[in-house]
Amino acid sequence: MFRIGAAAGIAGVALAVLSALAVLAAIQDPFADVSAAAYMKGIAASPELWVLLHFAVTLGTSLRLAGLLTVGETFAGTPARPLAMIGNGFSVAGVALLIATYARDGYVHMFLTQTWERTGSVQEAIFSASSRSAYSTEITGVLLVAGLAPVAYGLAMILSGLYARWIGWVGVTGGVGGVLTAGYLYATGLSDLGYGVLYPLFGMLVPAVWLIAAAVQIWRAPVLPSLTEPVTEHVLTAEGRRA
Repeated sequence: MFRIGAAAGIAGVALAVLSALAVLAAIQDPFADVSAAAYMKGIAASPELWVLLHFAVTLGTSLRLAGLLTVGETFAGTPARPLAMIGNGFSVAGVALLIATYARDGYVHMFLTQTWERTGSVQEAIFSASSRSAYSTEITGVLLVAGLAPVAYGLAMILSGLYARWIGWVGVTGGVGGVLTAGYLYATGLSDLGYGVLYPLFGMLVPAVWLIAAAVQIWRAPVLPSLTEPVTEHVLTAEGRRA
């Protein structure tokens, strides 16, 4: 059962990242600092692909949540469980915000684009406000999923010894970077440094590497702790063997 969750997490990261990159490369950067008219022209050129890729990002993010909750469950019966539960809470709240963002950006913005020719500048103003609203929910989701949740999980990994220590430290340091990234984006908006450098690094790459590393260790581990067995007998080593 743990392997199913680990596999879901890996598949979710791959699907979400690849779909997001496809949106950027093939259609339009959802949060580029461009006019509403330019944004809608990009969507209008490939509306079906726009919706399909946003659905894929949503599915991938949901599977990513399965992986995060699986990581949290590995701490059941250990002193680090409270930290894992905190990480679970951040993950659920953050993924909910990200899914709401993708639904708005994918479906609602396509609808606004389709009615754009009849409404003109009025629709552009509505679209602009809607895109900034989606931006705010995405950054809040990044704060939780790529920032606070990995910090909580990473601390649990380090303090419990269930995972290779480097995985825990990647979670903590990457999570701190995610918190700082979200704070910077809140303060500066669509800045080149924030959205062009910090977001890809701490909002996408580092969290993906960390979750995949944790999922791979879960997959390779023959034994995980239970609520009834001593924690010290089931410590996961870097090779995934019983310590």
